[in-house]
Amino acid sequence: MHAPEQVTDACRASPSGCRRARALAVFGGTALLLALAHAAAAADPDPPTGLADPAALRATVYGTPPQDIAPLPQTVPLQEIDIRLPWARPLPKVLWFDARLRCWFSAQDKPAPLAIVIAGTGSDGNTAKLALLRAVLYADGYHVLTMPSPTFPGFIAAASSTGVAGDLVQDSQDLYHAAAAIIAHLPKRVRITDVDILGYSLGGAHAAVVKALDAKEGTLRIRRAVMINPPVSLFDSMRRLDRLFTRSIGDGAQGLDALYRRVYVRLANYFRAADQVRIEDANLMAAAGAVLRTDQDFQAAVALTFRIALVNVFYAGDLYAGTGVVTDPAHPPQPGDSTDAVVQKLFGMTFDDYFERVFLPYYLAHKGGATRESLLAESRLQVIGDTLRASPDYYVLTNSDDLILDPQELQWLRTTFVGRIKVYDHGGHLGNLGERDQMEDLRRMLAGQWAGDAP
Repeated sequence: MHAPEQVTDACRASPSGCRRARALAVFGGTALLLALAHAAAAADPDPPTGLADPAALRATVYGTPPQDIAPLPQTVPLQEIDIRLPWARPLPKVLWFDARLRCWFSAQDKPAPLAIVIAGTGSDGNTAKLALLRAVLYADGYHVLTMPSPTFPGFIAAASSTGVAGDLVQDSQDLYHAAAAIIAHLPKRVRITDVDILGYSLGGAHAAVVKALDAKEGTLRIRRAVMINPPVSLFDSMRRLDRLFTRSIGDGAQGLDALYRRVYVRLANYFRAADQVRIEDANLMAAAGAVLRTDQDFQAAVALTFRIALVNVFYAGDLYAGTGVVTDPAHPPQPGDSTDAVVQKLFGMTFDDYFERVFLPYYLAHKGGATRESLLAESRLQVIGDTLRASPDYYVLTNSDDLILDPQELQWLRTTFVGRIKVYDHGGHLGNLGERDQMEDLRRMLAGQWAGDAP
């Protein structure tokens, strides 16, 4: 592993154009609003776990009510760390603004353990969910390092050794090396006594694999890992969400266009009444409360949120792999080029399309001995199953109605993490994140003091 070229650890704001821009920035505004929109569709006779439960759908979209969130400190010190990592692939010109990986660090003023927190699918290193976990952990005496998902475009550009996200072990290796590089270059005044790691959603699976890798390499000496609402299989979970997208929205750009026309007035009226149009987590949740009405509305919101994440992974993967699905390898996109045609095409693509047309060709060509079956197997937590069963230092927090799990996967988690898993009755996918009892369970797990549910 090479040393990073530079770390910028001053607490500063990046220029807004670089901070918020992404290769397909058009997806950030209209598509996120659409993710809160209405879609009329017939109910699936056999929906994935959680999607048949109105409470789970609403919990997934709304999250924890403010009155139920664990006590948080009024302020948490925060600095942005921008780091250039030498193993990253050559940067496509259209991704010029993501040459450096952006992470966020909160330091205690005394020796303390470090909590590394990894974001979920498609998310950057400073989301509202990460901010919540950061505050809880900081109040509990941790230094806190929050990192983006390896499926976030900024991570793919700045820290991925392949540019093609979705390989659970490879992506976790990139995370591990990035975390080690950042920690090695923290100011000397930051004294770390122990290292724990956690993540939510896909970030939970990454956290577990990073700890398993560290058990072999020993660079960070990670003590414990906690997975919050992890998938068991990335590909299987995304396929369920693809089916949900088709059922609740329709096929690709045409379905999105019809969806937009149906709800534009409702969204416009909401923002006119609020006298603001700011695309932030809190405002989007307020908009959701104003425009979502039926179970099908909430299914559309969930499905489209994940489709947006897939769009960005697909676009970056196609660029780096040179597979030519939505970009021309001979004439790669340039800064300022129109993305209209790419938008139209990508929203009609499924995760199976990504697997078959980008992921599979790339890894069959670049990963020795790889087969379709081996690549699918390595996208599942079972790839470190023996370690998860044998080690007492891996924990899980999840919900019985989590929409990214089917009953067999939930049972696998129960039997693999006997005495080290808490399954809440309700919450959907991350819908109870930050709730008082959950945060107390998290603290006890990280401290090695969680003894399981009372009989």
